[in-house]
Amino acid sequence: MNTKTFILIILTAFWSCIIYSQEDSSTEKEKAQPEIQAGKCERKALQQGDFGKHFFEQYQNYEPNISILNKLKNRIYNYSITVVLGTWCRDSKEQVPRFFKILDNINYNTNDVKIICIDRSKKAGDTDISDLNIERVPTFIFYKNNLEKGRIIETPQETLEKDIQKIITD
Repeated sequence: MNTKTFILIILTAFWSCIIYSQEDSSTEKEKAQPEIQAGKCERKALQQGDFGKHFFEQYQNYEPNISILNKLKNRIYNYSITVVLGTWCRDSKEQVPRFFKILDNINYNTNDVKIICIDRSKKAGDTDISDLNIERVPTFIFYKNNLEKGRIIETPQETLEKDIQKIITD
């Protein structure tokens, strides 16, 4: 075997190792990244994939205050709700499932909740959210007669149900 052939074989083997290791590491990086949704979505989309695992865990483990829920039942039906969240966000993974458990317990029609997912740069795909002034997620916005009456930003001051009660008390 001449020297040129030997060098060519070594370089080919070396180059193959570099390419293979780069493919492997990018695949590992992709696996490590959570699924990021952006734009309007439905609740069932939040119950799938990585976010869905957190959704079911938080939903099952959260125990809302029943006496406060009873007070919310007759008042919250006059409100429309928008939820802005990040599927990549720890607070969203914790608070959004708890919020839906509260709504389910008081028989609020969660199909009427407007859900908007944002990416890490606070963009919602094709959905314009500039008028919502979102700084942190999750943000739960309550409207009555198309006027904003209050919001819960990131984490509740007390509990979600107590903060909701403060917002919808007329």
